[in-house]
Parts: sequence; structure tokens; C-alpha cells
Amino acid sequence: MTRSSAPDGPPAKRSPGRPSLRPQLLDAALDLIAEDGVAALTYEALSLRTGVSKGGLLYHFPSKDALLDALTERLVDRYAEARRTTTEQLPDSPSRELKGYAIASLHNRSKADGASARLKMSGVWNRRVGKAYYARRFREMAAGMDRDRAAIVHLAVEGLWYMELAGVSPFTAMERRRIVLLLLRLADGGEIAEEQEQLPARVKRRTKTNR
Repeated sequence: MTRSSAPDGPPAKRSPGRPSLRPQLLDAALDLIAEDGVAALTYEALSLRTGVSKGGLLYHFPSKDALLDALTERLVDRYAEARRTTTEQLPDSPSRELKGYAIASLHNRSKADGASARLKMSGVWNRRVGKAYYARRFREMAAGMDRDRAAIVHLAVEGLWYMELAGVSPFTAMERRRIVLLLLRLADGGEIAEEQEQLPARVKRRTKTNR
């Protein structure tokens, strides 16, 4: 499925539809994209997957652009909800929002990373909606803490996230766990150098050898 208009243009006006069914349809569409790619998303394929007639789908999403824009908004909602529920489980601290984001992102708490990667790489991701979400999310994460520190942790999490979705991460599972712990430590105000002092000598030697 491709757009008939630019991906960063304003979202197409859409019918509000039935609020209880719309998220289910969008989640089914995201599952379809995650499994078979954006090109596989058609009204026919979505109708077959959901059991909703093409006319019923058009009632909710009267155009392809309306469906694609709704998918961007649904992804944003799922990421925001995953971050919120993860953050609520953490103790109160200035870095709580940032750590909730990092944990939710690096452990795919939204269960939407596969579809998200395909949408963003295809060019149909609504950049206007996405950019507004990222800006709002970072403001919330950085509130009450050093902005530069929040930015570094944010960039590191996003970089690891994208490398893993692209299948090019050079890190082993053990190294990844350590990186995640270091990022959480940085979010809390710690430093990597402090963590290095606590390492066994053999680990320090291996780290220096790999530089």
C-alpha cells in the first residue's frame, strides 16, 4: 500500500468510526505489516484478516492515506501506553520517565516494533505526527533532570533500537544487558567510569583489548 500524498502532509480527514472496533482493526493492520510488509496491506487483506467487509473498513478509513495516518497514530498510542505502564512500575525519581522509556523501548513493551520498523523504512510513516510525538516525549522524559544527560541516554537507546531492528547490532546478549544497565545508571546520574572501577580485572583487560 502506498500513499497518494506526501507522508509528512496533514492527515486526511476521517470518519470517527466505532471507537471499540477501530483500535482492533489498526492492530490487525500492524500485525499484517509486521508479518508481510507494508505492500501487503490492502483493504482486501485486512478484510480477510479481520472478517470486516471492505465497506466496513472504508467506513473507518475512507482512503489509503486515512488508514496510513491512523496507523501512525495507533503506533504512537501503543508506544505511549507502553512507556506509561512501565514508568508507573518504577520508584519516583527525576529520571523515572527517562528510565521508563528506555526499558519499554529496549524490551519492546508495545509489541509493535516490527510494524514500526517497516512503516518507517517504507516512507509512509507520517513524519509530522511522529516528529510531534518524539518532541513531546523527550520534553516529558527530560523534565526535572539534566537535559544533556537525558539527550545522550535517549540517543543511545534509539541507536540500539534501530540497529537491532535492522539486524546489524554488533553486541552479544551479555553485552546488551550490560549496555542497558549502564544507560539506566547514566539516567540516574551515574557515570560509565564509575562502573568500570567496579569491574573484575579480567573484564577490564578484555574491554581495553577490544578498543
